[in-house]
Amino acid sequence: MLIQFSPALPACLLSTLLAFQVAAAQTPDITREADKYLTIRSEMGSFSGAVLIAKKGKVIFRKGYGYADVEKRIPYTPETQHSVASISKMFTAIAALKLRDQGKLGLAHSICRYVDDCPDAWKPVTIDHLIHHTAGIPDYEAALELGSKVYLEYMTQAGSSERIVAKARTQPLEFKPGEKFNYTNTGYILLSYAIQRAAGMPFAEYVKTELLDPAGMTRSGIIGAGAPPASLAAGYTYGDLGWQKALAGVAYSDGHMEKLPTLPLAPPAGDAFLYSTVDDLYRWSQAMDGGIVAAPSVISEVFKPGIEGYGAGWFIGPGFNRTRYRHNGMLPGYVSDLIKFPDDSITIVIFSNIDRARISSIARDLTAMTLGEPYDMPVRGQVVELSPEQISRLTGDYLMADGGKLNVSMSDMLTAKLEGRFTAGLIPLSATEFYFPLGDGRAVFRLGSDGKAAEVNLRYSGVDRVAKRPAK
Repeated sequence: MLIQFSPALPACLLSTLLAFQVAAAQTPDITREADKYLTIRSEMGSFSGAVLIAKKGKVIFRKGYGYADVEKRIPYTPETQHSVASISKMFTAIAALKLRDQGKLGLAHSICRYVDDCPDAWKPVTIDHLIHHTAGIPDYEAALELGSKVYLEYMTQAGSSERIVAKARTQPLEFKPGEKFNYTNTGYILLSYAIQRAAGMPFAEYVKTELLDPAGMTRSGIIGAGAPPASLAAGYTYGDLGWQKALAGVAYSDGHMEKLPTLPLAPPAGDAFLYSTVDDLYRWSQAMDGGIVAAPSVISEVFKPGIEGYGAGWFIGPGFNRTRYRHNGMLPGYVSDLIKFPDDSITIVIFSNIDRARISSIARDLTAMTLGEPYDMPVRGQVVELSPEQISRLTGDYLMADGGKLNVSMSDMLTAKLEGRFTAGLIPLSATEFYFPLGDGRAVFRLGSDGKAAEVNLRYSGVDRVAKRPAK
């Protein structure tokens, strides 16, 4: 990993970059494997963005791939700013907790104390319900379908937050507040309205002065507030490329990339307001460890799981048999993930400005590398056409080790159906090896002495799942 230094860099920034470089040099295995993995996805045209991995207070991997702007050929670097979407919620939640400690907002208070024209249905909805997604207020994104044409038309108009709240006022609650969990972006917009009213200042100003500045997040900010970010990545999507192109790889410049409009998200938009960098989100992760932006008691409250494991802006739960804190973000043209393993002192930050990037697979595999767990490199290859005879060797029934029944059959395409669990297509890369899109992995058949498949291994997420053809 090459880092070039400018003689004009401040000493504090230079020391930080040196720490990045030295730490990376001390962990060649993760550095090499992560770079190999992300380079493959980048060369295939399915990933553009940046990744940072830190362990025990040291950054062990930090690199950008692809383009922040494809048309202008501006490289995506770790310094590139990125719209982090729902990762913003952890900032909104802790802002509410800080105001609680400042005596300006009560978690048991009704939202109607802070929102004008409050309908009767909202009177039992508290600030705490909004923080933990238990308010019963419908989610506006569910109706608009994130990324759809209707969504883009609605969200690119001015005053989207005001229109979302106005619409919500006319809708009944989905359930009694506090009874269930239902992830709702609308609830976090209302929460940001409450924060703004309780703080006595604009939501964006409170977040910047109370959270971003103390955490040292100098390249982060609130979309729609102040000067626009200097190096915000453009967001892209693309349509169906067909398996031949998707698996062989396609260059960013092939003309399939569609640049999407940057949503104005005029504040207060507490569900998805933040732009940041991988470095700044790592600083935020460190702030969550050291109580930099809030008292240790508040940080403990942030990571206390509620219904379905949701804390204050974080999903709390198991991952790789460890405690994991996590939140991802998705907007048209942008996906992101922030992952913490507190007991291992590990932070992983992933950004991509291609919203078709398989962020969950990338997060899973990079986490496995970091923890020393099994993983697989991305599947890449040329799609081939098989003859009816080649296909007939593979079709039939198989038994999994746990007794599950797997049927491989041919209709429009070769399909693997695991009874009661899934039905998935198989894309041929050879007579015996297939891409398994459902698991982003491989299906590999082993032929027996009779020329027919004796077993098939569904390999994904670093795990072999072998099914054998029963003996006759």
